[in-house]
Amino acid sequence: HPYDENHIIGFGKDTVEVIHKDIHGNERGRTAYYLGMKIAMFDVSDVANPKELFTEKIGDRGTTSELLYNHKALLFSKEKNLMAFPITVMEVKDEDKAIGPDQVPKYGSFVFQGAYVYNIDLENGFKLKGKISHISEEEYLKSGSYWYNSSKNVERILYINDDLYTISKGMIMANDINNLNLKGQLEIPAN
Repeated sequence: HPYDENHIIGFGKDTVEVIHKDIHGNERGRTAYYLGMKIAMFDVSDVANPKELFTEKIGDRGTTSELLYNHKALLFSKEKNLMAFPITVMEVKDEDKAIGPDQVPKYGSFVFQGAYVYNIDLENGFKLKGKISHISEEEYLKSGSYWYNSSKNVERILYINDDLYTISKGMIMANDINNLNLKGQLEIPAN
């Protein structure tokens, strides 16, 4: 996504390469594994030599966002130094090793679904302003390690004046754009 005429923002997955060896230590092949989501700011003023200025890594293996396959899921305003997108975050718990005995990164457990809201500029890069979720505390407790698509998965974020709206199939929530305090919500009944 363009930030300005000399900078772009990239959205994708962080990865790790695993070298597979036989019992004698000889390399048998290599595999790349997705980890969490990665966002990066690039200086492309010299198109032949782009420079990565800032990066942010979110979650562990299993983390995903609709933004990774639908550019309409991104809210970006350079004038407001604002960027937001829906995300489902999976994390490997501290007591679990992130890498299994076969050197393959483990899948994380569900910890969040909603919108990540960032301040963004060329001096500080990405600064997480806050998170907004439509899922209740009780639903988080019941979710366990997995979360499947539900009517409360945030799909879009938009703003009107000083109101930031998050939209899922089952709810529209309004938060103050400056401090993300809840201003109101409207539940949408299922058909």
